[in-house]
Amino acid sequence: MRRATRSTGIGAGALCAVGFPVWIAFDYLVAPERAGDFLWLRIAFLIPILVMWMALIFSRFGERHPEILLLGMTLTINLAIGVMLAQLDDHYAAYALGMSLTFYGGAFALLWSPRWMATLVGLTLAGMAVILLISDPIPTAAVATIFFYLGTAGALALIGQYYRQAEAWREFKGLVALEREQRRSSELVAELDRISRQDPLTGLGNRRAWDEALEREMALAERRGESFSILLIDLDQLKEINDRLGHPVGDTVLRSVARLLVENSRESDVIARIGGDEFALLAPDSDLLDATEVAEKMRRLVEEESTAAAGIGGVTISVGVADWERGDDAPEAIMLRGDRRLYMAKTTRNVVCAGDGPGRDLAPQG
Repeated sequence: MRRATRSTGIGAGALCAVGFPVWIAFDYLVAPERAGDFLWLRIAFLIPILVMWMALIFSRFGERHPEILLLGMTLTINLAIGVMLAQLDDHYAAYALGMSLTFYGGAFALLWSPRWMATLVGLTLAGMAVILLISDPIPTAAVATIFFYLGTAGALALIGQYYRQAEAWREFKGLVALEREQRRSSELVAELDRISRQDPLTGLGNRRAWDEALEREMALAERRGESFSILLIDLDQLKEINDRLGHPVGDTVLRSVARLLVENSRESDVIARIGGDEFALLAPDSDLLDATEVAEKMRRLVEEESTAAAGIGGVTISVGVADWERGDDAPEAIMLRGDRRLYMAKTTRNVVCAGDGPGRDLAPQG
């Protein structure tokens, strides 16, 4: 608000600095007999107006309290016109109308609080009353004319400022509500996007997240020539666990296996649940040998630590391992090799398969 007040005040001050002395032409047209005196009066009052205007532009006070300087400039103009009014013999309405222009300008051109507008109106009326009291008497009709113009203009300015402020406040509240709704919508979209890529049971990525990660890694490998590997992991006894011990136990086993995979993998690895009993692990910057060692480690940990399925003798996993080859033209190529090796591992169960030949690269049951 202060910044807007200062900005509009600088513009209004420039208008006052130019317009106030130029209005001497009005004096020569309306009250030529007083124009010479009014010229010096305008120059005298212009000095404090210019001082306050420069302070508004260049001083720290102008940055912090622009309303005070703006009030001072407009009030100085009104007091100057008030002194002129007290010296007139006629044409009171014309000068009173000129004084009222500061009210209209303050209400509809300046951005400041209504209380400052009310202060300007109140001080102007009080100042006009003091000037008339200490000056030579003027006709009662002239006094009535002056205060009629000032009172009417002040009332209209205050009403206009009030409605303008109310409209600005409504607009501000509307913008705040709109921004809040946009932020809420963005958060909702982000949450829906997260949910669409997350397995609700284990908290791991789902098949969509896996496919996107695999595609990104493959594009990176093609660009940099760095290898990566994937582990396709199948939970051997999940159907039996669900049938004999119930789905809650099966869910516990799935969460337990997911936890083991996360806790024993690198931060750069991507782990996802891509099927009912199937997990996948993407290992960047890993060759087939490295990935096979990781797979064997995971197989052993699951066999040793999964106790939720003790009722059927424990749980094991079968793992198919594949690495990226330069001839792979799509993510499906490495997935097909991994699926083929996983199928070979599942025929034996509780083994790791990293090759395509029968019995080749099978890590024996621990």
